[in-house]
Amino acid sequence: MSKSSIRKEYFWKYYLEWMKTYKDGAVADCTYKKYVSTQGWIRKLLLNTTVGALDRGKYQKMINQYAKYHEKQTTTDFHHQVKACVRDMLYEGYIDRDPTWNVVVKGKPHKKKHEKFLQVDEYKKLIQNLDLSHPIDWNWAILLIAKTGLRFAEMLAITPADFDFKRRCLTVDKTWDYRSPIGGFKKTKTITSNRAISLDWQILGMFKPQIENLPKDEPIFVKKCEAGHYKRVFNATLNQRLFTLCKQQGISHISIHGLRHTHASVLLANGVSINAISERLGHANVSITQEVYAHVLDELRVKDDQKIMAVMMEVS
Repeated sequence: MSKSSIRKEYFWKYYLEWMKTYKDGAVADCTYKKYVSTQGWIRKLLLNTTVGALDRGKYQKMINQYAKYHEKQTTTDFHHQVKACVRDMLYEGYIDRDPTWNVVVKGKPHKKKHEKFLQVDEYKKLIQNLDLSHPIDWNWAILLIAKTGLRFAEMLAITPADFDFKRRCLTVDKTWDYRSPIGGFKKTKTITSNRAISLDWQILGMFKPQIENLPKDEPIFVKKCEAGHYKRVFNATLNQRLFTLCKQQGISHISIHGLRHTHASVLLANGVSINAISERLGHANVSITQEVYAHVLDELRVKDDQKIMAVMMEVS
């Protein structure tokens, strides 16, 4: 198509073709679904706007309308997905100016959702009362998450080959596609999610006899049925197991993701640096860790202030 023809094409149609050409198969399925959602909103908010007619005013109004129904971070993500297409349009010469320049991103107030986590004594009680007398089962999975802070999909993808008993660490370089009926290994959430997590000698000693006779490259927590297919695993199953354990032991009820938070909170409370914890959790950057654990950091700052005052009193 000529440039003049493309300039007359509806922007939502152009975005649809752009999305299929540059994103389909190049990004994770969950990410592509977000592009599909973005395209739907563009069609809704800029139905009769052509490529050539897209200017800063129309773009800003679209962002403002989207922001009425979404939080600022979600609106920012939407803006970035649209802007990627617009920048390509500018590069190709279909538009003369960048309509996304200096856009103001708004959004609904952020609802803070602090995932519940266990106190240190509850955390210890949970681990100490796990029934590990059976071969690898969900109790072992709960133990591993409690000791490493693994994400659910990362835990499911762990194989015997991922345990390095000499270096005393666990390699995380894949996840398990538990949302798919057939399962299978997938890439990690981000590049920084690929990491080696240090393990204490005690947990290594506990896992070694459990996994030494298992297939080296098969997931230890996902079983196969008689037909040779992997059995479907659901997040809710493990959450229910953890809920039952918490209830039996009289401690706070948390989810598996809450157990990941507990792992990080315990490390923070014991003086481990935010940078080290961020790397251990596989966060894309430290700011994410700081945002997620702001409530814990605030508590630690209060304690630090008290220590500072005590030191100043001693030297006065």
